[in-house]
Amino acid sequence: MNLTPEENVRLSVNEMYKHYLNIETIEDLYRQAVMMSHALGWELSQRRHLLPDREGNNVDPLIYPPCHFQELSIEGNLVYQFNYEGTLPLYMKNKSYEDKIRAYYQGAMIEALEGRSLLKFDQAFIYVCHFFSNLQIRDLDNRNRRHLINAIRSAQIIEDDRWEFIEIMDSGYLDPQKRNHIELFITSRENAMNLVEYVRNKMTNSSEN
Repeated sequence: MNLTPEENVRLSVNEMYKHYLNIETIEDLYRQAVMMSHALGWELSQRRHLLPDREGNNVDPLIYPPCHFQELSIEGNLVYQFNYEGTLPLYMKNKSYEDKIRAYYQGAMIEALEGRSLLKFDQAFIYVCHFFSNLQIRDLDNRNRRHLINAIRSAQIIEDDRWEFIEIMDSGYLDPQKRNHIELFITSRENAMNLVEYVRNKMTNSSEN
């Protein structure tokens, strides 16, 4: 029987427990895996243009996987949307780990906006949509979403990240294509409910098709 990547990981973790590995050991393995994935992404971004079909055509993103940006109009109101591959890494009290995650989300957003001039929201509504590949029970750990908020602030899309200037909402969705990713939306506060309804309607229509 062929197992999904998630099922393979679950079996591996269960096997670790059988061999009396404690939770701290597994957390450390997770941290190392996240940092290695970012290091591999960086190395890949540096070498993709050297492949035979890309040689001499260095147009690939410097940060991998890249962040994708698009500008929307919902009920006549401006909305910015950013797409990141994968799920938000878990929060851990480790400076080098957190620094690596912050650098990725900020750098990928800045790169996605290269050459663009965006308006700044004085009173912003930020909608963080977590799309999951399956219905496995999981919490929306919002402690690491601060890296997304810091990226928005660094891109000067919001005035500041203090509570006076922003409202934040998280939602989780089952992705119809079974792909883990994050869709990050920024709009004005008065457009908040229109944006949430837009995303929910979009997901309802996707699940019905």
